[in-house]
Amino acid sequence: MIYFCAQKNRRALVLQKAGLNGIDYLEVVGDSPCGRQLAVTLLKDARGLTLTPDNIAISGGTPVTATSIIAANDTDPLTFNVNLSATGDFSVYQFALVARPGTTDAPDGFDPQLSTVSFSFKAGCPTPADCRNDSCCPVPVLAPPDISYLAKDYPAFRQVMLDRISALMPAWTETHAADLGVALVEVLAYAADHLSYQQDSVSTEAYIGTARSRISLRRHARLVNYTVGEGCNARVWVALTTTADGIAVPPGTQFYVTQPDVPVAIRQSDPELLFLTNAAQPVFEAMRPATLFLEQNSMEFYTWGDGNCCLPAGATEATLVCHLSTLQAGQVLLFEEVLGPDTGNAADANPAQRCAVLLTTVSTTDSLGRPLVDPLNGQAITHITWSADDALSFPLCLSSTADAGHLSAPVNGVSVARGNIVLADQGTWIDLEELPVVPAAPPQPQAGTGCNCLDTSSAQPAIPRYHPQLAQAQLTFSPALTALASASAFLDPEVAQAVPQVRLTSSDGGTWSPLPDLLSSNDNDRVFVAEVERDGTASLRFGDGQYGEAPDAGLSLAATYRVGNGRRGNTGRDSLGHIVLPPAFVSAPGSISAVRNPLAAAGGVDAETMQHIVQYAPFSYQTQMRCVTEQDYGDAAAQSTAVREARGTLRWTGSWYTAFVSIDPVSTLTTQLVKDTTSRLNLLRMMGTDLAVEGAKTVGLEIELEICVDPAHFQGDVYTALMKLFIAGDQCSGQTGLLNSANFTFGETIFLSPFIAGAQQVEGVLSVTPVVFTRMDAPWTDGIAQGYLTMGRLEIARCDNDPNHLDHGTFVLHMDGGK
Repeated sequence: MIYFCAQKNRRALVLQKAGLNGIDYLEVVGDSPCGRQLAVTLLKDARGLTLTPDNIAISGGTPVTATSIIAANDTDPLTFNVNLSATGDFSVYQFALVARPGTTDAPDGFDPQLSTVSFSFKAGCPTPADCRNDSCCPVPVLAPPDISYLAKDYPAFRQVMLDRISALMPAWTETHAADLGVALVEVLAYAADHLSYQQDSVSTEAYIGTARSRISLRRHARLVNYTVGEGCNARVWVALTTTADGIAVPPGTQFYVTQPDVPVAIRQSDPELLFLTNAAQPVFEAMRPATLFLEQNSMEFYTWGDGNCCLPAGATEATLVCHLSTLQAGQVLLFEEVLGPDTGNAADANPAQRCAVLLTTVSTTDSLGRPLVDPLNGQAITHITWSADDALSFPLCLSSTADAGHLSAPVNGVSVARGNIVLADQGTWIDLEELPVVPAAPPQPQAGTGCNCLDTSSAQPAIPRYHPQLAQAQLTFSPALTALASASAFLDPEVAQAVPQVRLTSSDGGTWSPLPDLLSSNDNDRVFVAEVERDGTASLRFGDGQYGEAPDAGLSLAATYRVGNGRRGNTGRDSLGHIVLPPAFVSAPGSISAVRNPLAAAGGVDAETMQHIVQYAPFSYQTQMRCVTEQDYGDAAAQSTAVREARGTLRWTGSWYTAFVSIDPVSTLTTQLVKDTTSRLNLLRMMGTDLAVEGAKTVGLEIELEICVDPAHFQGDVYTALMKLFIAGDQCSGQTGLLNSANFTFGETIFLSPFIAGAQQVEGVLSVTPVVFTRMDAPWTDGIAQGYLTMGRLEIARCDNDPNHLDHGTFVLHMDGGK
């Protein structure tokens, strides 16, 4: 067949022509689809034909020849059968009726166009597609237009379109902006520019190294198990002064930075509130209710009739004047120096001498229930104790004697204790901000259009794209307020546990809660994730119906959230000066006469920057979670704040290795520290390796120096100065003493020269001669001759000079000379 035609007219024409016959169709018959007989059906009666195998030509695939012909009969006058020598393969074969072998002419009485037919021996085999080839006349290939595919912005798109129009319509030469054609081109170029930007944005945000959106970086970091820090709001202790007893301050009461010409206490309906809100300063709100009492405005320390008293550093108890019946355990007091110890003037008080303590006990009676009084004068007193974690870090002066310039007069009440302390944190609430309505889902596929054409079930509904953005920036992140053991802990919250202060209510009466991510949520959990962009704006991401419930189309949501976050809330001391009373406050505004924050606000942390995320997130998954080498065990043990340094050692103990971890504690080695370290390291040790935690091997040093004192100095003064230098703690100047255990570490060689040099620098010392310098466990070692003492890998030198622990080293001075 020479031509392929879409319209088959030849068959009808041959049927109308007398004396002309042709092949209608051909079938392969036999016991299987791959039979060895062909049934050829003609257009007209085939009983009068005299065909032989020489008139049959079969080509294609494995060679097949006709062996005999079975003529048509009266039962089926249009069909004759051809027996074959063999069956064929999967190739397409060509059956032809020829006049004689070796020619392509059709026999007499047969139409040349209908004397051949294509067939397949495997037509009956199963096939996933239609056996018939859907051929057609190909459409002429057009030359592609000359278009620059490098165009990616508005001017380039506009020029490409104008060039194309010039090629299609050479007569159109209009360039005026008001022309309809030019306007359409510019609209299309604008749309193409936005589409191009979206394509570039997708490829840019796909990698942590190129992303320009902080939200993209947050999601990339989550994939490598790195949690991006969203910051934390600040907290502050607010001291209130009241003019009446029993004044209740509800939670949510706001405190503002001092502004001129604004009263101390105002209500939310007062016009002065505009001066505070327009000041663009951090706002603090009370975290829990408080009740104010007159006696707690200022409470005096009782010194039992003594003078020049102070609460020493490390103190955890004190005595206050009078029976303070309103004080309770769990309350916070603030100790504050209010007078200068040398002058007695309030202006000379040191503002750094302030601290907050959490009361653990308050006693106004003795063990028999009798009121506590001073038996000397009958003065009523109150005994208080506070948490060891709040132990004073500095001596707090209670009474003193003024200097000569102020007549050396006694100064009482140098420091006082203040109650009526309210814990407040940064942030102000935005109530019921309406979010955009959840849009309708995009058109979804109809039923029955999947892979299974017989499937009539409904397709899964599409999830609408819904990422609403909060109108106000700087969403507040704050840890939950829990019961803590010290006042300082309230101002040093766990930043990693800070959660966004936002909640949603929907028009169907439901509530939605924030989560760090949606991976652990179920399909019916009404949760969302707050994601903060680099400009501080927050967007809300909801679930997809599998991880978190997806909001239904048409649902209305309202957000109640707080704004105010980061280091900006770490305001300085005495910066707050106003209280805004909520509607729940029933007393008169004048019942609160003063508002101040004696201590600076603390705890505010900025959100992690994009640069920090890019630098740290890729390495988070490289965190070693298993101890392999000796150094691994030591490094893992030293991660505790209670451990100064640690060393690991792997030893063969008979059947397996045991990791012995020697730790050098910051203070003292306790059983609890050993148990805690063992528990941590058990999670990291290798399988088949035992673990044993022990204290570092301490080597006491014996040091004796002979000091020659200048005759112009008192020997006792020089001795005192030397002993202040050679101490195991810190010197009065704050510098570390020469015998401080922090100066010694594992395996460190101890040299004699620093001790001689240190003593030589003391005023009044003429010369220093070492007498003894040796190890207590090896007194035969002559450290003076060699100038140093060596330590083993797990040994730490100590010379505490503590008479209660002589095994920790001794230090002796032999004084000579002086006066």
